Amino acid sequence: MSDDARRSGYWTPTTVPRLGVSPGRAPVNTMAWLGLVISASGFLVPFLVNGLLGAVFSVMGMREARRLRDAGHTETGSGIALAGLILGIVHAILTAALVVGAIFLVQWFLEWLQTMPAYVQIVS
Repeated sequence: MSDDARRSGYWTPTTVPRLGVSPGRAPVNTMAWLGLVISASGFLVPFLVNGLLGAVFSVMGMREARRLRDAGHTETGSGIALAGLILGIVHAILTAALVVGAIFLVQWFLEWLQTMPAYVQIVS
């Protein structure tokens, strides 16, 4: 093979690959991104399962990040998966607290309505 062909980048059967070439760009950790987006969307669109669903996808994203790290990639998306997991847990805790608080508030209000006639004097 001539030096001109080697310098111009043409491949021939006698071309020897360069050593130390990186394995290429790491694939995108889709599960980590899905977990983060779904967990964050729970604060904007109040479906009650966003936090739990985002946390599940984030755990799957962390497993994918471990697989990518074992394959030798440096950009695994584990930080994105961890952020989605934390947001999902926080959203689930806040949602549970709001539901329990609403139940207590409704019970208190119904009890207050039942005791209210004892304090009100009806004038006729």
